[in-house]
Formats: sequence, C-alpha cells, structure tokens
Amino acid sequence: MPCMKVIWVDVCFAINFCADYFICLLAARLCAAPLRRGRYAAAALFGAIYAVAALFFGAAADSGAGRLAAAAVMCALAFWGERGFARLCAAFFAVSAALGGGIWALARGAGGELRLSPALLAGSFALTWAALGLLLRGSVRKREREIVPAELCFLGKRAQLRALVDTGNSLTDPITAEHVMVVAPDALRPILGDYLSIFTLSDAADVLQAADAVPALRGTLRLVPYSAVGSKGMLVAFRPDALTVAGRERRDILAALSPSASGDGFEAII
Repeated sequence: MPCMKVIWVDVCFAINFCADYFICLLAARLCAAPLRRGRYAAAALFGAIYAVAALFFGAAADSGAGRLAAAAVMCALAFWGERGFARLCAAFFAVSAALGGGIWALARGAGGELRLSPALLAGSFALTWAALGLLLRGSVRKREREIVPAELCFLGKRAQLRALVDTGNSLTDPITAEHVMVVAPDALRPILGDYLSIFTLSDAADVLQAADAVPALRGTLRLVPYSAVGSKGMLVAFRPDALTVAGRERRDILAALSPSASGDGFEAII
C-alpha cells in the first residue's frame, strides 16, 4: 500500500505564519527600519492563508507566479510607505532565500528528509540571522546611527534640526497612530522664543495649562504617553505646520518635547 503524506492544516498555518512574520521582522532589522509588528503580523496572516489555500487548490495557486504575487502582497502589507521600500523588499526576498537554504542545510545535516518542524524552523532562523548579521553588520550599524537634517515649521517660524534616526523609537500617538518625533526644547528656541520657559515645567499637565493662557499656543498642544526602561509618563506634543526630514516632506509625524532628545551631534530623535 502506498504511503500517504498527511499535512495538518493548523500546523501548516502556524508554521507559515511564524516563518513569514520573522522574515518580515528580520528584513526590517537588517535594513534598520522602524519596526511595525502589527503590519508584519498582517503580512504573515496573508502568507499563512495563501499557504493553506495552496494545499487545497494545488497548482492553481502554488505556482511560481502565484508565489511571487503573494510575496509582493506581503511586502506591500509589511513595508509600503516606509523609507527604502525597494531595499526592504529586496531584504525580504534575500531573507526568504537564506531561510530556505538554512532549512535545507539543517535537514541534510541531520540526514533526514525535509520536514518542517518548530525546532527546524527555529534553528534555521538562528542560522539565517547569524549569517546575514555578519555580512551586513557594518551597514546596519551605520544606518542605526544615521543623523539627518530636518526643518520644522510651527507658529509661522522655522528651526533647523539634526535628527537621529532611531530604529527603536516606537513612540506613537495612541489616537491617530502617527509616529512621534522627540525634540529637545532648546532646539526649538527660534520658534518658541519667549514661550520656551513654559516648556521647561516639569509636569506635562502644567505645560498644557500654562500654554492655554497664551493665545498663540492655545489649542495647539496635546499629551502623548511614553514608556521607557524604568520610567513612563506624558510628553507635550504638537503637529508641525510643516516638516521635512532628509529633504522629504512629512505630514505623518508629530513633534514632542523632551530634554533627553539631544545627544552627540543631534537634538531630535525620529
């Protein structure tokens, strides 16, 4: 009697979801891009659904063109709108190829046939991350330390900034889900001028109350919660009238003020 191969749908879904999620995550890390874990989960969900559909529809779905189209959709779900979208897509395909090679190498080394398992998948990811990390470590570190010029316009005035591109900055406005750029108050002296003393108050609620008494600032500020290692609280934020980062106009970023946003060669973190 011929041996039948049994594939459990839930196992197929789970393994593909995990694999696709970590492929997106590794691609973003290698390109030093801001981590959007929710988007990676959406891309992984699509990839897992496609893998399960391929079990039922066979060649109609599991073809070279079908896989390429599915990968393109996953890239769009995970990275569309990010700076360096093409580079992220290239990294996605490179990590996918490296992961497949890692799985094949580990399976061959074990002397068995190629069967995906959580242990094999985890070992392949560790091997892929180590190999790609060694190859691209220098370029990743350079991007993680990238300092770019920025120009912020608010209250009809402008300030020139040097912004550190921090891939670990996940601060967002919980209401609009927009990214928040953190700026040292002193860097905005050309804009805030005589109002700067208001923003040196230690309590964010006090800043809002004091700003409400100034006609030019009334209604322009909001509070954004933050959480860091060992501390959490609120930052005073505002929507710039205009903002350019590395020569690119950005309308999806708020600015929050914090004295800790300055460092060696920069006075803002984005």
